[in-house]
Amino acid sequence: MAARKSSKAGWQEVPGAQDVMDRALPLVLSARAREYGPLAAVVFETAFLFMNSEGLPDLRRDSHYAKRWMSDLLDAAGLKPVPGDSTERRKELKTERETVLLGIRAAMSQVRVDYVRSLDSDPVEREKRFPGLSSSDEIFAHYRIVPQAQKEIVSANRRALQVASRIAFAEGDDLAIPPARSPQVVRSFRLALDTLTPQTLASLDTTTRDQLREELRQTRAALLALEDALS
Repeated sequence: MAARKSSKAGWQEVPGAQDVMDRALPLVLSARAREYGPLAAVVFETAFLFMNSEGLPDLRRDSHYAKRWMSDLLDAAGLKPVPGDSTERRKELKTERETVLLGIRAAMSQVRVDYVRSLDSDPVEREKRFPGLSSSDEIFAHYRIVPQAQKEIVSANRRALQVASRIAFAEGDDLAIPPARSPQVVRSFRLALDTLTPQTLASLDTTTRDQLREELRQTRAALLALEDALS
């Protein structure tokens, strides 16, 4: 079953995009059963079909084509209300669609990290796909991608929270972080923040947004002071 074509989307004109759509569509059923790996591997292929503004593979999948392709995939898989659906049914579909989308993204982060890391042992492929970028670390940095899969980020976040909790509830001299531990704390803190996006904060109420804005302002001032101390 092919996704309905739209003259506004444009991804159908990209060679190979419809083929990937056709292979991805049957796998959505597994994703709805919380098995995201097979679908994530197929969806990742679109990163090499849709280019970003620099003409490089759309590893972040944030181009218009990639977003429209994914939306059409989920529509074609039935994760879209139809005329006559009740309000409750619409809510259920919205929740399931968001769950599937988040699951795919998390699973695809592992696929992406594994692929980029594999390029360190395949310089020919790396130069073909990413000319001028001489290592996986350079690719991650160029795309501003955290070089950990989602499960690694979650683990790092937990460690960061554990460190923060120990510091918060410490007494006396234990409040100070030993110099040798400071790199771990800074990196864990950064990894935790890397998982936040504007979309994550978009649904917060006005009061919470105002509170977080002030906390972030104070945090930014503290970080700038630490950065100056390292100069």
